[in-house]
Amino acid sequence: MAVTKSDMVLAQSLSVIDGSSNGGRRSYNLITNRTMFNEFPRVSRPERLNGVTRYRKAFLWNQNAAGDIAFSVYAYNLMPTPAGDKVYICGGTPSDIQSAASAYSQWTGGGQLNANITAGAQVLAIIFDNNDYYIGNGTKIALNSNFMTSQSMDASAAPFQGVMYSGSSWIAQSAPSADTEDIYPYGTYLGNGVVFSYNSAGHLEYLTVQNNGYTGEVVGAGNGTNKTFNAHTCSHPPILPNSVTIHYTIGSTPYTATDNGSGVLSGQYLTSGTINNTTGAINLTFSTAPDNSTNITVDYTTQAWSWSGNVCTINTVEQIANNYTASNSYAAMCVQLGNIGASYDTYSKTSSAGTFDPTKIVLSNLGSVEDTFTITFTSPTAFICSGALEGSLSNGAIGTQYAPNNVNISNPYFTIPTASWGGTWTAGDTIQFHTHAGAAALWTKEVVPVNTAAYSPNGWMIEYYVE
Repeated sequence: MAVTKSDMVLAQSLSVIDGSSNGGRRSYNLITNRTMFNEFPRVSRPERLNGVTRYRKAFLWNQNAAGDIAFSVYAYNLMPTPAGDKVYICGGTPSDIQSAASAYSQWTGGGQLNANITAGAQVLAIIFDNNDYYIGNGTKIALNSNFMTSQSMDASAAPFQGVMYSGSSWIAQSAPSADTEDIYPYGTYLGNGVVFSYNSAGHLEYLTVQNNGYTGEVVGAGNGTNKTFNAHTCSHPPILPNSVTIHYTIGSTPYTATDNGSGVLSGQYLTSGTINNTTGAINLTFSTAPDNSTNITVDYTTQAWSWSGNVCTINTVEQIANNYTASNSYAAMCVQLGNIGASYDTYSKTSSAGTFDPTKIVLSNLGSVEDTFTITFTSPTAFICSGALEGSLSNGAIGTQYAPNNVNISNPYFTIPTASWGGTWTAGDTIQFHTHAGAAALWTKEVVPVNTAAYSPNGWMIEYYVE
């Protein structure tokens, strides 16, 4: 049985505060969709006037009871807020806190298309709220035209609430199940006559940002005398920072120089080196001339995007399969969360004669948590168990299945069948393993600039993809 939309829920972190210790492990408090202040609190008037940046951590939790894995999950913020604030998302770790997350460099988001797209193109331009959203070579883009504009709305419809098309207008009505949410005739009203609803006229596709690398491009020819090489411009600019390697030979020994991400090249015998990441121009000065009859070459990667104000133009690997109209199409950079499902690792055993097969451990998407568990034998057959964070669990014995209950959700933390045990155990022997919850961390950052105007109701869209 595959993972369905209803299996995937959002949960809060254990700490939900405005401070450095905000975040941490997953809690059992679910974030209800289409609910005011379900993740961030109301922005107060002083915060609007003075500005504020606030962080919240959530977990995309796979609650599939059969233990199925959600494969290759993407999460993305498809549409900016209609208010004056800016929202960013970023992946996290199972236990990181705000003091770490605030320094992350890959905060990203999405926005409306800046221009129409004709099928077959390999470029798109997105209007972001600012030019500091992370774009990365090789990352994924979600492109979606299921925004229905100029819709007739019933007076009962409120922004960021569920609606249904009645045949003449959209009325306030939630979908009957999570799996039918935002599937026509159900949708989400976004305000200003716009409804988000997957419909027969809309399209959704996932694209890959180009990541083209080039090697061995000749910068100049060494003659044993010339120390300066300033005539070369890379053939495929702009250049991706931190991707440049210069190769040269001095005294029959090969050397390399690399860039620091800001256009400065450094390496042995290189007294001065720069690369203009925009134009690709390279300037090199050596303290000792490169050998005669040797080439100075460069390896680099082309940066697959460029900014003009808040508009980012991005080159894609794939041809875009459909036509898109800018007025009803949005695109977003995806946070790639990987596979989501309970798992274990870092198994160890301390015993001279006891055997244990960790591959037989059964994890629960519902009950498993992020923790290290230690089983300590108190006799040849009996043992106690404790988690570094969860504390003492129920006692067990090798002759019966061991499935300690997670009382927070009435499911086992893990299950050890009797077939896992073998050999001869003695008091004091231990096994230890680390379990991972069936959830992936996703940070959201809200930036409210100074003197932001009041706006209500406000909201944004987090979409996700599961294979």
